[in-house]
Amino acid sequence: MTKSLAVHGLTLAVLLGSSISGCTSPGTSNPLTTPTTADQRSRNNTTSARPALLIENSALSRDALWPVLAEIAGTEAIREIVLDHAVSTELGRAGLTITESDIEAERTKLSNRLAPESSDEEAAEIMRLVLERRGLGPTRLGALLKRNAGMRKLIADEAVPTVDMIELAYNVRFGEQHQTRMITTATPQSAQQALQEIKTRSLDTGLRIAFMQVAVERSTDQSATLGGDLGPISMDDPGLPVAIRQTLAELEPMQLSTIVALDNGYAILLVEEIIPAQQTLIDEVYDSLEQEVRDRQERLLMDRLGQNLLNEYSPSVLDASLRWSWER
Repeated sequence: MTKSLAVHGLTLAVLLGSSISGCTSPGTSNPLTTPTTADQRSRNNTTSARPALLIENSALSRDALWPVLAEIAGTEAIREIVLDHAVSTELGRAGLTITESDIEAERTKLSNRLAPESSDEEAAEIMRLVLERRGLGPTRLGALLKRNAGMRKLIADEAVPTVDMIELAYNVRFGEQHQTRMITTATPQSAQQALQEIKTRSLDTGLRIAFMQVAVERSTDQSATLGGDLGPISMDDPGLPVAIRQTLAELEPMQLSTIVALDNGYAILLVEEIIPAQQTLIDEVYDSLEQEVRDRQERLLMDRLGQNLLNEYSPSVLDASLRWSWER
């Protein structure tokens, strides 16, 4: 097999990674992996023979659509089904079951992650838009929630926040922060061009506006559409590259950085202001920080588990259309 088995995610990590067609509880059959009986095969054949699409007076069956669908989305479908089977199997081995309350808890986590501090109506609309963009309809969404519930149970004992982790989370959230903008480029030459363009334009528009304009036009970072705005960031955040942390520590507000070399490109930074630490005692927010750290641990552990399961349960793809999608 030539294709990577990496679990897709993102910007939403496990909560909106490659969904599956449902994890089943131990002792129940999995319609995607359990052999069918003769009666079941007969019913499936009848469904398959029904028209799935009408074009004027021409009817097309599901079988006629299959090769096209398999080539378009075969890789993702295989990942979902393999992970479905793997999680269901591992739950059975561990003697674990998924309840309706587990699934509803996953739905709540998803809503809170996509639309924190939103009203019920706002959260529902945001979820609808995000899920539609990701191609997650009722079937795949239900499967995603079951999959995440199963994976969360499998890694539950490993997610144990320590005092050091909670203190770090406190420093990141409530400590001093830098309101930062960033432009990234693929080459040092393009970074130098962007830097010179900022300096030239700033003579007429001011540094902030010039930086935002060049970020929109040239930056390769996802923040480009926001004028390079990263929001307030903490110098204690371990997710920041060391080079960026070192550069931010040396910058005064509204001082343009030199070109910063990163592992996968080059960056220019602008600190708009330094926000003082909040006067909040750690004891006042300890419980919420502990839950925040646990949630982050669970997402990372679930992502790692998914990758390991995909590697362990790697399939042999027999269908020609699916194989083309899988191996390309």
